[in-house]
Amino acid sequence: MGVTQGYGQQGGPVGGFGAPPPMFGPPVVAGGPEFVAADEFNGLVVDPEGVHFEMGPHGIELPWSRLRTVQFHPLDGGLSVSAVTVDGPVYECRVRARRRAQVGRWCTELAGVLHHYLGARG
Repeated sequence: MGVTQGYGQQGGPVGGFGAPPPMFGPPVVAGGPEFVAADEFNGLVVDPEGVHFEMGPHGIELPWSRLRTVQFHPLDGGLSVSAVTVDGPVYECRVRARRRAQVGRWCTELAGVLHHYLGARG
């Protein structure tokens, strides 16, 4: 039994939908800690793939192979994270916390995650 072609379906395969589309992006690497922080405008993720910043409508993904180091420091009511690339540019993301106590928890958690990924570099 073939599939009939309706309006706007000229030249499509008859008899099914064909092969599934390829996966989007590289597979996620399992294992390893993650850090996530976000406010209403900005966000950052540190995971096995690297560092990901979102600032308003702009975002950048920085794989570990491109990073020389990642630094952070608490702000009054937030957190600032800077990623230094091996070829020179430095990217920064600032995230505001709803409560001051959250900043301390973020710093503690982020320190452990960064040590996991950067500590082995020596």
